[in-house]
Amino acid sequence: MMQAKFQWRLAEPDDIGVVMAIQTVAHADFPEEETVLAERMRLCPQGCFVLVRGEAVNGYMLSHPWSRRRPPPLNRPLVAIPDDADCWYLHDLALLPQTRGSGAGAAIVSRLVSLAREEGFGVVALVSVGGSRPFWRKQHFAAVSDPMLKEKLASYGEGAAYMERLLAEA
Repeated sequence: MMQAKFQWRLAEPDDIGVVMAIQTVAHADFPEEETVLAERMRLCPQGCFVLVRGEAVNGYMLSHPWSRRRPPPLNRPLVAIPDDADCWYLHDLALLPQTRGSGAGAAIVSRLVSLAREEGFGVVALVSVGGSRPFWRKQHFAAVSDPMLKEKLASYGEGAAYMERLLAEA
């Protein structure tokens, strides 16, 4: 019997409970409150996804338009998406251990890049934490060195790096 494959779908408000549960496994060192994550899902539903296999949710990604080189602090509400947003910001990608090697991470990054292009953005940005920089480099993100970012990255912990992927016009 063939096992069902992992597939990404748009997140729904009812997914917040499982998103919180996955966060405690994938990001135990960087917990965020349910209200903060639910707000991101509400502000930009088209940028929030969950990874499913059958009925089980095995990961999530939260993203939204934002301002380059101004990553929002962890565990703080956004209140609103800036009118002058100039990048698509990948707030969080969290996958359960059983998804490793499935290609799910690369697949959702590809989908996000397409979404950012469709929405008219030329840059996707994120903050890499917990030793994830090699994964992000494979996804064509590069660390941005800017002294102004040091304070903004403080809430993300030691070794955090602001990274950007410039989207080609092609």
